[in-house]
Amino acid sequence: MTLNLIYCEITKSSKQCSKMSILNNEKISVIGAGAWGTAISIHIARLGYKVNLWVREKETLDCITNTKMNKLFLPNHIIPENVMPSNDINEIIKNSKILLWAVPTQHLRKIISDTISNIPKNTFHINLAKGIEREHNIFPYDILKEYFGENSVSVMSGPSFADEVAAGKPTVLVIASKNNNFAKKIQHMFSNESLRIYTSDDPIGVSLGGALKNIIAIAAGICDGMELGHNARAALITRGLSEIVRLGNAMNVNIKTLFGIAGVGDLILTCTSQKSRNYIFGLRIGKGEKTEDIIASMKQVAEGIYSTYGALYLAKKFNVEMPITKTVHQIIWNGKCPKQGVIELMTRPLKSEW
Repeated sequence: MTLNLIYCEITKSSKQCSKMSILNNEKISVIGAGAWGTAISIHIARLGYKVNLWVREKETLDCITNTKMNKLFLPNHIIPENVMPSNDINEIIKNSKILLWAVPTQHLRKIISDTISNIPKNTFHINLAKGIEREHNIFPYDILKEYFGENSVSVMSGPSFADEVAAGKPTVLVIASKNNNFAKKIQHMFSNESLRIYTSDDPIGVSLGGALKNIIAIAAGICDGMELGHNARAALITRGLSEIVRLGNAMNVNIKTLFGIAGVGDLILTCTSQKSRNYIFGLRIGKGEKTEDIIASMKQVAEGIYSTYGALYLAKKFNVEMPITKTVHQIIWNGKCPKQGVIELMTRPLKSEW
């Protein structure tokens, strides 16, 4: 038995075991078998629930079916027997009571529109993506709300690398919804000794923190790729947070949200670890690679790459200054030299901090 599996066995308790039969009649489905979709499926299954997992790629489906592992997106973690993989999305969502959407932001709308006729009216939806839709400049939570209504949707976010959740290592998340009863239900269903979930009534604030921290993580990666030092990275993260807070203020979100789990918590994690796809993307940019070459080589999406469009749209709409976000966008999409971007940021007109 591996150390990860031993750890997971240790963290089980009679309390969690008692949950095993609570909602066996409620079908839980996860849409998307990337790293995070697979990890959250593993966690929920360990609590005793049956989980239906939609797997788009035939290669991945065959691997999970034959080896009980997702070797492409989440290697070295055994997938429990009560995770039921399938590439038939309509069968997966049929009769589902709880749907967790773990697909990239830019694909979410099409997947919903292709399957909505098969989604039960009384289903609750949890968004797991952290991005901004490029076409309409809205969050994944907003897309779900468009289709299913505010009372049936939520967003779950926070500092959560998939491999650590799959390994049963301590993690904290927040679930935000205008339906407080549903948020509390998920909190109690999915929490255990290795995953603690808080509730929030600020889904836009949680969505904003999750999306913008990815952009700042790209900036942190660029900084480290250019070997600008720890001082520069600390300053960049802090000033990045100030951009997030300014936009949050203008959008009338709860500022406490941005200083909480889905804001500062996720920002610290994503900006300081090479487990972060957004940080690694920025690191490679800082070392001189081209955007199109990096994207072509990535197995999974770094949401921050595409979220810069929506972030700048919101900055303009709400008349908020976001120089780091703007510079990241120019480097990624307009070919701006990173060194020139740093010089321009450092030589902006001097002013008070807040």
